[in-house]
Amino acid sequence: MDNEKELYEPDILSVTDENGNEILFELLERYETDDDVYVAITEYRDDAEEIVEADYEVIILKVLEENGEEYLEEIEDEMEYEQIADILMAKVEEKYEVEYFEPEQ
Repeated sequence: MDNEKELYEPDILSVTDENGNEILFELLERYETDDDVYVAITEYRDDAEEIVEADYEVIILKVLEENGEEYLEEIEDEMEYEQIADILMAKVEEKYEVEYFEPEQ
């Protein structure tokens, strides 16, 4: 085995939805400004077949902190979302050597 290759260890986030269900996400990238923190995540898959077959939707969210707990929230402002999505997706493309596909609207 080539010792120069690094083993990939994903950063896993456990998120509880409004119905109390736990969903696992993989943290792809984190971006911090002076005032806010944002993340790019995708649903975590650990089954080899799921990994190959999955359509990886990247979700961009804002991190909020309340009483020492971190919460993820949708970015409501469209301009803010576009700016942050561009920054995070550029980081994801570079880190994972993938190309971001933005569907035409």
